[in-house]
Amino acid sequence: MSELFNKCRADAEAHARAEYPREAVGLVVSARGKPSYVPCRNQSEEPDHFILHPEDYAAAEDLGDIIVVVHSHPDTGPEPSLHDVASHAASRLAWWIVGLQEGVATWHEMPAAGEMPLEGRVFVHGVIDCYTLVRDYYRQVLGIELMDFYRKDDWWHNGENLYVDNFERAGFVPVDTPEPGDLIVMAIGSPTPCHGAIWLEGDVLLHHLYGRLSCREVYGRAYRECTTHIMRYKGVKAPDECRQMSPFT
Repeated sequence: MSELFNKCRADAEAHARAEYPREAVGLVVSARGKPSYVPCRNQSEEPDHFILHPEDYAAAEDLGDIIVVVHSHPDTGPEPSLHDVASHAASRLAWWIVGLQEGVATWHEMPAAGEMPLEGRVFVHGVIDCYTLVRDYYRQVLGIELMDFYRKDDWWHNGENLYVDNFERAGFVPVDTPEPGDLIVMAIGSPTPCHGAIWLEGDVLLHHLYGRLSCREVYGRAYRECTTHIMRYKGVKAPDECRQMSPFT
């Protein structure tokens, strides 16, 4: 690690010790070429998990370029969990993990990864899921940055309706007939619309089902019968609304 980051790492370790036994989370921000560590709030109710507060993420963006995500592993080593690996890949940022075992700090660094391919992804809900694929398609193919939304697994069975409640806010309007790039929303395994897919030329869907790899499939009868909405992106009214909700959960 470059000596430029020595103070960042020392500040992150001090933050991890202060938050122990909860996981600490923070960001390294570069402003005019000088990195600094920005401690953030962890919204998770579980001590061995982190949800970076979206207001803290937005505030860090105002300070400079976010270049590293840092979090701690209390009472264990710094090796990434499967959830860490998935979140790191989705973030496209470098990650540092500090493990605190018996008062001793050890570190693991994960360099920034490139864009994930749209097909062949492993499903991890809330990190690499159907809406992640929709967002990545819009960014990679259409150059549009869609809003992100924090989502707990099984939200569609727990009184939430995230797709329907956030259509307008995210810049979508309903249409009757799909065109390439439109969002197809389906109710699969639930009366609540809970699955999003991208409609492509040739009546093909690009989507990521729970428990399967992301792929292209024909928009056949079964998917048509599950479809509840066809949505087209028209843009949001205020650019500030496109700030990311915290992408790290």
